[in-house]
Amino acid sequence: MTRETPSADYTAATPPEPSKKSQVDIANDVQDGLRESNESSRRRDTTAGKKATQFDGNPNPESDDEGGVFSPPDDTPAVLPKKEGT
Repeated sequence: MTRETPSADYTAATPPEPSKKSQVDIANDVQDGLRESNESSRRRDTTAGKKATQFDGNPNPESDDEGGVFSPPDDTPAVLPKKEGT
């Protein structure tokens, strides 16, 4: 299997133009953008329900008495017997 390389000459590409802004101004813009991003993510993360007493689902799960959720029904015993012997 041979691998063909593209025929484009990457060394002939023109270099990017130097920025008109100083590096200090660019760094300040980056820091301002990061600050805005962090503030917006903090605003988004402030949701109610960060308590240990709140649950995503039912805090008292029950078995599937109606059937249909597990096929076949889950017959795993609640307490597994202890292994005896060697």
